[in-house]
Amino acid sequence: MSADFLPRVKMGRAVTALLLLAVLSTAGLVHLIWQRTASANVDNVVAALDAQSAGAVRNELASQLAQVSSTAEVIRSIFFQGAIKPDDEVKREFLFLSLLREQSAIAWIGFGFPDGRFFGSHSAPDSRIEMIEIAKAAPGELRQLRLDRYRPIAGDIIFEERLKTKSAYVTEGSRWYRKGKDSTEPVWTVVDILPSGFEPSIVLSKRVEAFGRLEGVIMVAVSLRQLSLTLQDLNIPSESKVYVLAKDDIVLATSEPSDGVMAAHLADFPKADALSSAVASARRANSRSVFRTLQQTDALGPIFVSSSALPFEDWRLLTAIPRSTFAGDIDENTKRVLVIIAGIALLAAVTAIVFARLLFARPLARLAQQLHAVERFEHNAVSHTPTLLAELNDFSAALKRMSSGLSAFARFMPLDVVKPLVDGGIEPKPGGKVTDITVLFADLPGFTEMTEELGAGVEPHLTRFLTLSIAAIHAEGGTVDKFIGDAVMAIWNAPNREPDHALRACRAAKAIRDAMHAMPPLAPQHDRVRVRIGINSGTALVGNIGSVERLSYTAIGDVVNLASRLVGVAKENGIEIVLSGETFARTRGRFAARPLGETTVRGKSQSVPFFTIDGTGPEA
Repeated sequence: MSADFLPRVKMGRAVTALLLLAVLSTAGLVHLIWQRTASANVDNVVAALDAQSAGAVRNELASQLAQVSSTAEVIRSIFFQGAIKPDDEVKREFLFLSLLREQSAIAWIGFGFPDGRFFGSHSAPDSRIEMIEIAKAAPGELRQLRLDRYRPIAGDIIFEERLKTKSAYVTEGSRWYRKGKDSTEPVWTVVDILPSGFEPSIVLSKRVEAFGRLEGVIMVAVSLRQLSLTLQDLNIPSESKVYVLAKDDIVLATSEPSDGVMAAHLADFPKADALSSAVASARRANSRSVFRTLQQTDALGPIFVSSSALPFEDWRLLTAIPRSTFAGDIDENTKRVLVIIAGIALLAAVTAIVFARLLFARPLARLAQQLHAVERFEHNAVSHTPTLLAELNDFSAALKRMSSGLSAFARFMPLDVVKPLVDGGIEPKPGGKVTDITVLFADLPGFTEMTEELGAGVEPHLTRFLTLSIAAIHAEGGTVDKFIGDAVMAIWNAPNREPDHALRACRAAKAIRDAMHAMPPLAPQHDRVRVRIGINSGTALVGNIGSVERLSYTAIGDVVNLASRLVGVAKENGIEIVLSGETFARTRGRFAARPLGETTVRGKSQSVPFFTIDGTGPEA
């Protein structure tokens, strides 16, 4: 945007605005510091809670996995050493049952045989213990299942019932069996289906060999339901939630299932669950396993969502804690502080406004008015006005001295030459642009002879001619370019735009001629021809012409040269006003101009038509 079109603000208002800005910014800074400190405290509390929750889950998970690993190793060692054979039903059942009762975190201890058989001990959700044995069967057939159910009592268990049914569970097709059989190291897997049915669990599988021959695969499982119970027992604030996710955002456990049901995938939680939605949004926006972010929600406001890695494959722990859980009292105090600061700021603002108006706005407004008077060259309107502020008082005195200096300097420089350039906003540096203009030259006939005759006495006659010429030019919106001895050069359509500049130049020429004829002749021999004027229209280079040290706002080009030559044509033909064919064409018949034929002028290879303006005729 050009600087000429930028919005302008009065200095008094600017000073008032600066004072207000200082007051309000100080109040805002105080409030911001308070708010940032409060937010930082909330962040520290949430970060500490996140670390506590993550540490508790890690410790619990590590403890459970350690129990699983040690249990599996005990069974593998016993089978490997031959202390108990995998086919020894009684001893095998006693071993599995004893280990299961001692390890409360373990949900399953089982053994898969290479021929498809399976035997295992299961800790059911109702605290009962189940001994399950699945026989082998031909491909495609259901397998025989025997289930013995026991009820624990103090120091012992009581047999309750035996059930026999069919099972579709295929041991050798399960993930835990296949991975354990093909690996010499313990293998962890996440499975959904176990011999008891749908029971999402993490399973440790270990291959058992005897003399290089595969005896089977041991499996020890921890139910994900138990992991959810662990999350529920964590010391986390109300309205908060903890999630354990596997790869691809599969939900393994959560501290509070929605409507009592845990979704299989993070995206499956209902939209009404604001915490789960916030966690899902945070996961989509962060691909890393460790992050901490703040999610905005409509129901609960800002929610802190944190993610950390867990020591099992690519599991991660996510916590969702509403900010309001910790920041309720802080937010209330922040609001109180904001009201207090706003009151102080309002009082300070009113004081600042009164102070600015009395000491700044009014004195500055008076100084601005006087500066405008200087700009208009109205030096009589400038006076020194004392003020309370020393700087403004000095400014007013300096302005008065500057106005007095300009007034004295104006005696040596015609203001009528300067004003159009000031009004046009011409920047004082070399340069110009091609502009369509009309140029007028006017001089006094026989000025040389009068100078020889009158000497210094010719000055009043010249001054009178130049004065009335300038008045006529300015009356038609023209710009006085320069004085050349007894001649004056003027241009139209620069710097100010005048669409009918040719017509205006013609009116100015006629006004000069009429004014000269209204006065007594300068000499008897110059009674009939009082002035010679040449007018031409066309394009010229217009601008500040000269050097960096000294400039002259003028027009140069062929259109200027021809206008000057037409003054000579007027002299040759004994007439007062001569205009070119181009100028005449642009007046569009609004002036009565009489054609005088064509003439050849110096600097032109071809003759040019010229016209003169008679004393009567239609005019605009």
